[in-house]
Amino acid sequence: MHLQDCLSVHVDAGSSRKPEALLLLRAQASGIPAFWLEMAVKREGKLKDVDRLLRHLWLECCGHLSEFSSATHRKVGMNTKIGDAFGSVERLGYVYDFGSSTELVLNLLGGINASSKDAVRLAARNEPPTWPCDRCGKTSTAVCTQCLYEGKGFCCAAHASSHDCGEDMLLPVVNSPRMGVCGYTGEA
Repeated sequence: MHLQDCLSVHVDAGSSRKPEALLLLRAQASGIPAFWLEMAVKREGKLKDVDRLLRHLWLECCGHLSEFSSATHRKVGMNTKIGDAFGSVERLGYVYDFGSSTELVLNLLGGINASSKDAVRLAARNEPPTWPCDRCGKTSTAVCTQCLYEGKGFCCAAHASSHDCGEDMLLPVVNSPRMGVCGYTGEA
């Protein structure tokens, strides 16, 4: 796999840290394959470190609660070491916000030997998808928080001001599965 080979060379390149066995995880939005990111994680790092990265890059809007769970829907504590959490499973569920939930699946992709000063660091992520304006087909810059639930509501800059629900219902189009939900406007 290219990413594993590349990370083995480039994670903290030039660092005097000795390479160690890191895990490679992929977080993907449930039902929205366009949104994914991959993380290189230390085995002794904790799930709260993964939570912190996910919130920073993809999710944080209003300080909502979040949790990890196993395939049997058993809650896995935030202080659980990543190596222990993925010791007997290759997949965990994750939910951010229990009202207007954003659900992710974390999969163990394998391991790499690399150095890293951080418990969790971004390794790769999807290119931002483009969404056509509902009216003209140009690239959207805003999405309506009301219409999104009906699978529409994307507006280009020219049509945002005339959207039927009003400009106060629009949020920016961002590279996140949290796009158009609650008050999310992009990376923290």
